[in-house]
Amino acid sequence: MNWNELQEEIRQCKKCKEEDNCEVICPDERVPVSEPQDVKLLFISEAPPLNSRYYFYNKKSNDRLRNSLFEILRTDLGYEISSVSDFIAAGFYLLPTAKCPSARNGQNAAPHGKVIKLCAECHLKREIEYIKPDGICLLGRTALRGFFILRNLWGMRVQVGRTLSEAAGKVLEMKMGDKNIKFMISYYPTRRHRRFHEISEHIRMLMEEIGF
Repeated sequence: MNWNELQEEIRQCKKCKEEDNCEVICPDERVPVSEPQDVKLLFISEAPPLNSRYYFYNKKSNDRLRNSLFEILRTDLGYEISSVSDFIAAGFYLLPTAKCPSARNGQNAAPHGKVIKLCAECHLKREIEYIKPDGICLLGRTALRGFFILRNLWGMRVQVGRTLSEAAGKVLEMKMGDKNIKFMISYYPTRRHRRFHEISEHIRMLMEEIGF
């Protein structure tokens, strides 16, 4: 299966609806529109937001995640990135852990554990195995929970702590085929987070580890 076929399958996925995960608004059409090539550093985020037509890769989007991540890469790490094209050309890529938004009482909500497990097993695992990046930076609690699922599927024997604060700043490594991939656990990039200032340092550490 090529990348476009994989993304089309995700675009049409109704597994949550079939399993009566009623809080999930699926299917969701906001999949990446550019095929990943020579990805050095893959960011794993949480989920597309509720009540928005656009997400990270759409040029019309005023996506908070994209704006915040681009700012970190520009201001703290010195990359000339102002567009998705710049982001991809520099060797970066981003995927959400959960592929559709979740809602509780009509408000945007973090994905439930069973949704994270379903998306990680059915979609995220295959995306990562297709891309085979040098490094992966997990942004936030949902991304970390997705990693716990993938860790078991890949047979990784690593301990990272039970909470995000315990795990953040750790570099882990796993072998995928003939390639070693390094993982960094960090926080979701919002300035409201009291440890926002640590995110750029985590990314810098991972980049040094993979020689980027």
